[in-house]
Amino acid sequence: MLITDTLCTGRAARLGLAALLIGVGWLVACGDAEPSQPQSDGGIWDVVQVDSEARWLPILATQDLAVGVKRIAFSLDGLDAAETPPTVRVSLFALDEDAGAPRSVQFARFIPYDPQITIAAHGHANATVSDRALPIGRGVYVVPVQLSAAGLWGVLLEMQASDDGAAEVARIRFSVRERQAAPAVGDRAPAVRSRTRDDVGRLRELTSDPEPEPGLYTRSIDDALETGSPLLIAFATPAFCHSRTCAPVLDAVKTVWRDYAPALQAIHVEVFENPHEPERLVETQAFIDWRLPSEPWVFVIDRAGVIRYAYEGAVTEVELRSAVDWVIQDGE
Repeated sequence: MLITDTLCTGRAARLGLAALLIGVGWLVACGDAEPSQPQSDGGIWDVVQVDSEARWLPILATQDLAVGVKRIAFSLDGLDAAETPPTVRVSLFALDEDAGAPRSVQFARFIPYDPQITIAAHGHANATVSDRALPIGRGVYVVPVQLSAAGLWGVLLEMQASDDGAAEVARIRFSVRERQAAPAVGDRAPAVRSRTRDDVGRLRELTSDPEPEPGLYTRSIDDALETGSPLLIAFATPAFCHSRTCAPVLDAVKTVWRDYAPALQAIHVEVFENPHEPERLVETQAFIDWRLPSEPWVFVIDRAGVIRYAYEGAVTEVELRSAVDWVIQDGE
């Protein structure tokens, strides 16, 4: 659902990445600049303009946005290991209404990826590393927003470096639906069948994770929901991830599950049913049945089979631990 369709030249590799990852609407201004007043018709929200000298390129990891309180997550391409993450002030605008004043202004929270993640390990089954397997930046920024109506919205990102005081501005435009496509918090988890290791000869036929945790493939979703135990489900494709957050997300899921088992069940559902055949990928039926428009997604489900937490695009170990703690303690 690409809203903007013009991209200026510069830094071909990174801008090509931006174009690839755009799914909801995208970058409308980036570079050292004072934030100007947004315009909804024929203005700065309507044409993609990426500064070829911009220090960071924001990549939105949240696409399935609907009316209500939502958690927007994004990463900064170009943020290397030696840099202190910049502070990012996020201003939210309702572009179909009065776009002159922000609905809210707040600072995004930066959550670093687990430093133990071995980026180079994530790749295709044939051992060649895929660009889509490599995480963007050093972590993820998250910010809660209140989306009061369906239509066009935008966020103004003001990125302030801590070392030299340089600031950059980026604008992202996106669509908001009345209801998200994926199952939402408060919904019952769809009791669908998902493939297990009993369905394949080798785990590489079941997952694109180069270092799979066998325990995440022992039960189908429908069987796990019948046990009455808290359940953690990750829909992710580490080797072919469009948002490039699948690898760190799945690593976080594996770490949390190992620490909480057997009080917590966990399942990884590979997005594609044939990850060992990258030239003709086909979406798995469980991914289709859950109506997921993107990847990765992580759901934390209580003993009654109700979704209590849902994360799209990026979630860290810290956030997952907090969610799992709540779900486990709530049933005790």
